Amino acid sequence: MTTKFAKFGSVFAGVAMALSFVSPVSAATVAELQAQINALMAQLSAMSGGAAVSSSFTTDLTVGSKGADVTALQQALVAKGFLTMPSGVAYGYFGNLTKSAVAAWQAANGITPAVGYFGPKSRAAFGGVAGTPATPATPAATGITTPGAEGTLTVTAGTVSNSTIYSGDTLAPVLVFKAKALSSDIAIQRVKIDLGTASSIYSKVYSKIYLVDEAGATIASSDLNSNTVVKDSDDIYYITLSGFSSVVPKDTTKTYTLKVDVRSISTGSADLTSHTVRLAANGVRGVDGAGIDQYSPAAAITVSKAVTTAATLSDSASVTLSTGANTPLTQEVVAATGASNDQADKVTLLTFDIKASKDNVTLTDLAATVTSTGGTAATASSTYLYVGDTLVGSASLALGTATFSDINVAIAKDTTKTFTLKADIQAANSVQTTFAASVAAAGMTAENSAGDSITGGNRTGSATGNSILVRNDGPIFSLVSKTITYTPAATLTGATSTAKATFVVRANAVGSDIIFGTQAASTTFGFGTYKASTLTTLLNASTTSYTIPSSGVVTSGLQTGQAFKISENGTADISVDFLFEGRTAAGVLLATDSYAVGVESIKWSLTGNNVISSTFMSGKTDWRTSTITMP
Repeated sequence: MTTKFAKFGSVFAGVAMALSFVSPVSAATVAELQAQINALMAQLSAMSGGAAVSSSFTTDLTVGSKGADVTALQQALVAKGFLTMPSGVAYGYFGNLTKSAVAAWQAANGITPAVGYFGPKSRAAFGGVAGTPATPATPAATGITTPGAEGTLTVTAGTVSNSTIYSGDTLAPVLVFKAKALSSDIAIQRVKIDLGTASSIYSKVYSKIYLVDEAGATIASSDLNSNTVVKDSDDIYYITLSGFSSVVPKDTTKTYTLKVDVRSISTGSADLTSHTVRLAANGVRGVDGAGIDQYSPAAAITVSKAVTTAATLSDSASVTLSTGANTPLTQEVVAATGASNDQADKVTLLTFDIKASKDNVTLTDLAATVTSTGGTAATASSTYLYVGDTLVGSASLALGTATFSDINVAIAKDTTKTFTLKADIQAANSVQTTFAASVAAAGMTAENSAGDSITGGNRTGSATGNSILVRNDGPIFSLVSKTITYTPAATLTGATSTAKATFVVRANAVGSDIIFGTQAASTTFGFGTYKASTLTTLLNASTTSYTIPSSGVVTSGLQTGQAFKISENGTADISVDFLFEGRTAAGVLLATDSYAVGVESIKWSLTGNNVISSTFMSGKTDWRTSTITMP
């Protein structure tokens, strides 16, 4: 007890001595003396176990509060390790630093919400614990594993993923920095941010700022207003985040992100512009294992980022149009239904994708173009628009345009929906008509989540379908399989390597019997050789042969030059080979390269010898083999 009173005596003597020097001294000396008094008062409070300061509060305390109650609260928080009063700052004013200390004390004592408002719950709880020093939530060296070691703090710029943030955004990243601790653990305890020289950045643009660690946890935050933002003598506005402790282990680096909440800003406002946020010079303070403050970066320009604030994200909404992966390949369609056997219902002409970006979008209307060439009889009448298997609209074709109105298809932000355009074909005859469909960006009418139209450059892309060839009778060809094999030259003089391509073609006779000619003239199937993906005429020997299907065909009762017939509604698979040599007809080796074979045409007839040639597969990679190296 004697020792304790002796300590009290020495502390009071220190206070008296400090006060005796107050008279004619400079402002800097007064600040130093005030700091000494603060420290001595804290010692006094600590030695008394908190009993030397008032623990009975009758009013709520918050930012802006002043007086003896604030002083008592601050002294108690200092004694408990939740508050460190800066040099030159007197007790008695409840500022942002005290708010953070109260929040830390609340969190440590299970008081919710732990937001730094000292209200009835806190006053009641504080009275019960004031006499017993609590373990602070974030004491100066919490988590330090290198006691006594002096360290160095280096702060460098990180990468911000975005260069634009939007009106109304929350937790939008504006600055990233990396803190590296050398030779000791360092507990980061303060970050001072340079907001520039314009007050509008905190009064009209940003409403709150957060410090977030690399785990995504918010370790400090502050509202941005005239009570929290300070204008220094250099005419720069600063906000300081403190009251936390985030340890960077020795010889490691941690990444921190400053994020902001953006106020609602009217479209066209001058505040929708670029703003620069940077760390103040020596803006990051940490404490090393020896208890020494370490600061970085040395200059404010070291960690800086300009970020543009734009109108609400909905104002930037866009839609992008593209041809779908499953749009039909060029193909023949036989329209042989209906009373006159000349119709085909809901023929797929095009699939296309529409992607919404930056906001949820509603596609309200869509205009598609359908063209026809070749035959003059077949026409496309009714058209249909699907999303997946769901019909979302139908329209008559007028002057080549189908307009789907009031379809109201919702497309969520950053997602894509696939649409399918189909049409009814009428009045087809034996003369082939080619149909093609397309959609242009201007054909999309869409709205953002605010109900505003998406126009101009925010509508982009196009979608164009392949040719769909329509007649009212004939075969429908499809490719079952394709292979190519290489046989090297035999060890004989003049011998040559060969390549053999084998195709299995499925033919379905629709609307009529289909007749195929003999292979004597090698003209029923036409092939092309591709050198390095380019159709190339090779002056070499080649042969074509096919096998008459063993089932599904008729070989009797045919005319001269006819090999077999597929009866109406029948189907048969035809295997056909094309072989070519690795030397030209003059005996010269082919140039070494990659070669492939493709089906270019198939000839057939309906009756007699009126031969019709299907060429829709010409040049199509899906009717072409893989490549081999010749010769």
